[in-house]
Amino acid sequence: MSDPNEENTDMKTTVNSLRMLLGCAVLATISWGIPTHALAASCGRTSYASGPHALAVPAHPSAGIGLSSGQTAPNNDDEFHRRSIVGLWHAVYTSGGITAFESFETWNADGNEFEAADVQLGVVCQGTWVKTARGTVRLFHVGWNFDSTGVTLVGYFTEIQADTVSADGKTYNGTFAIQNFDLSGNHLQGQDQSGTVHATRFTVP
Repeated sequence: MSDPNEENTDMKTTVNSLRMLLGCAVLATISWGIPTHALAASCGRTSYASGPHALAVPAHPSAGIGLSSGQTAPNNDDEFHRRSIVGLWHAVYTSGGITAFESFETWNADGNEFEAADVQLGVVCQGTWVKTARGTVRLFHVGWNFDSTGVTLVGYFTEIQADTVSADGKTYNGTFAIQNFDLSGNHLQGQDQSGTVHATRFTVP
């Protein structure tokens, strides 16, 4: 005969697991419903996107975020590897002389790119890139736009970047141009944004 206490414990564990799964599902749903940086750029930075953000360079392992300043670039001394954009970066976007937004940006060797921006909770978008010259790449980037509630889909944006990695592989500089479109593909005049981007490579502390 089964122990009632064990049955109650099993039931509580099951209920708690279901609650955790439901919470994760809700969080994921909310994250997908957040405006992209293109929409936020046209409306201004959110109150908690207080950049520019100063990221500390660790004095020793586990001391903090490992930016490449004062450290060697990943891989080896071959120029091909030093000037590769593949890796994780802290990117700062400037438009009209002010910081428009910042992001953590991953460039993958397979030609895909992924970005998490600071303009609002859960903002993610993605792109694809090609090498155009030594140390230089061209990026096509895309994401969805939502209204101010973060619930109703209202359109999408495209972004073109041209970036050049420094000779030491620690930074890259470039330009960006964002265009916004409604769900019918009509270009939304007056909502474009362009400027410059400067990025610093992350390395393992």
